[in-house]
Amino acid sequence: MAPKISNHSSQNHVNHELFHFRSNLLFERNPILILNESLDNLHVPHEVNEQTIENFLQNLEAYGTTDRPVYWLMISRLFELSLICAGYYADNCEFSAAGDLLVNPRKVLLHRKGYPHPLVKQRHGRLTEQLNQEKKCRELVLFQVKHEVTVEVAKPAILPYLFERIERSCHIASWYLHDAQNRMKKIADTIGFLSAWSLSKFEVLHNRMPKMSTKTRCFVADHQCNFDTRYFVRIGREIPRIIGNPKEYSEFFSY
Repeated sequence: MAPKISNHSSQNHVNHELFHFRSNLLFERNPILILNESLDNLHVPHEVNEQTIENFLQNLEAYGTTDRPVYWLMISRLFELSLICAGYYADNCEFSAAGDLLVNPRKVLLHRKGYPHPLVKQRHGRLTEQLNQEKKCRELVLFQVKHEVTVEVAKPAILPYLFERIERSCHIASWYLHDAQNRMKKIADTIGFLSAWSLSKFEVLHNRMPKMSTKTRCFVADHQCNFDTRYFVRIGREIPRIIGNPKEYSEFFSY
């Protein structure tokens, strides 16, 4: 299968303010239904990045309907969106953006002895460099980090955060959880594979592909994610059906 390559950057997205929802609007109608319709209108993955997903997640979590199974369908749909986005980043050599969704915590707090308030760790870059504003020797900074700093993950990366919530809810079918785990592993494998080929940028991949043999191009494609949107679409169709009749059967529910 030939790889799908497109010149896309994780920084090139629509205005994310479009995905902040007025509170009065959400009270007038079922909030999950409104969020679901907004997801239907997204051009996936091109109009999606981490902030888009987080905006949807914040709006969903603000209404605290975790006792309703349809809530977990929506969480699963946001998880699907995150998987598609991370896979697309990995396929296009945007490893930092893919890693942010897969492993890099959204917020880390540093608690230092003798300081009343925690420090927010810079998401990218070395911790020792952030703490070494006074240009002390590196060995001293490493000693201080080891003995004087406690690290708290305040907001995990979106993919493991959503997966853990889905798994602990016991509402979602085991076959889906297994498939989701395999696709998260596929993202990590794709990053490792393309990095090993020294394909560190989209431009490098784009320029090298035409020079490869058909066999080699197919080999590369087999090691990319190439995720489609079928589960994202199917879950989106299930949500209004379950809202209309909560007793309806869904292939995504655990029974």
